[in-house]
Order: sequence, then C-alpha cells, then structure tokens
Amino acid sequence: MNGFHVHAIGWVLTANAFTLEPAEAHELSDLWTHLVRTRAEDLRKAYPLLHWFFPRSLPLSPATTAALVALVARITAQHPDRFSAEALRQRRNHWAREVALGILLSGMAAVLVPPSWPQATMVAPTFFLMGCACLLPTVTLWRAATAVHKCTTPGRLPGHLVGRLAHRVRTR
Repeated sequence: MNGFHVHAIGWVLTANAFTLEPAEAHELSDLWTHLVRTRAEDLRKAYPLLHWFFPRSLPLSPATTAALVALVARITAQHPDRFSAEALRQRRNHWAREVALGILLSGMAAVLVPPSWPQATMVAPTFFLMGCACLLPTVTLWRAATAVHKCTTPGRLPGHLVGRLAHRVRTR
C-alpha cells in the first residue's frame, strides 16, 4: 500500500462525515491525525527527489501501516454497511457503470443525433465529460476498497501488526 490508499480512505471518510455521530467523528479524527502524522514522518525520511515528485507512490512504513489498520478496523467496526470492503466495492462498481454509461451514450449520441439539431454538437461531449467526471470517485473507491481489503484480510499484513492493533482497539 502507498499514499494513494491513505488519501482514498481520507476522501471516503470526508464524503461520509455526515453519517457519523459526533463521538465517532472525534475518535476517527484522532485516528486520522495519527495516521497523517506517521505518514508525514515517512515522507520526511524519504529521498528528497522521491518525496517531491512521487510523494503518494512511496510505500507505507510499518508504523503508518499500523495506523492505517487501526483506522480501518475502527471504521469497519462502526459502520460496516458503509466502510467494509464489500460496501466500497459495490459503490466503486456503481461509479464504474456510470463511467461506462457516459462513454456509451457519448458514442451513441455522436452516431445517432442528427446534425440538424441546434445543440447536436454539445450532446456527445457532454455525455463524455459526465462519464469522465465519474472516474475520480471510481478510482478513489477502488483504492479505498483495496486498502480496506488488505487491512481486514488475515495474512495480508504481517501478523505482529494485526495482533498488536487488535489489542490496541480492544483496550480503547
């Protein structure tokens, strides 16, 4: 996992902020702050050119991975209907279908809309842009679903991290 996964989880949390109770939001905010601080420490230790040109592509350190696992464990425990890997995959698939539909309608409009219509030149590009606009949530949800899957699937991360995090989450 890398910084793209961290940012995807952040965007998913931001998009669902109004579904959280104030106490949950405060707890998740603390976990997010800890994750961002450990990720910033990773970036400070990185080679400067990599840090400047590819900051999100740098892999996560064990400390950052542990912070991400703690955050994911908490959000999936609080709201599995919104933050589980399966729920994120379903939402990702919805947005991917929107991308495909926009591109399909764009092609159909380019072929089938008669040029004599006053707005004919705008129909196909509009559908295409609508499909392209759906790419961002598709990619974000894809990264978030991947991160949640890796964090919640046993054996995907080193065992000592998962064991320590399970203990930390239980003691809170």
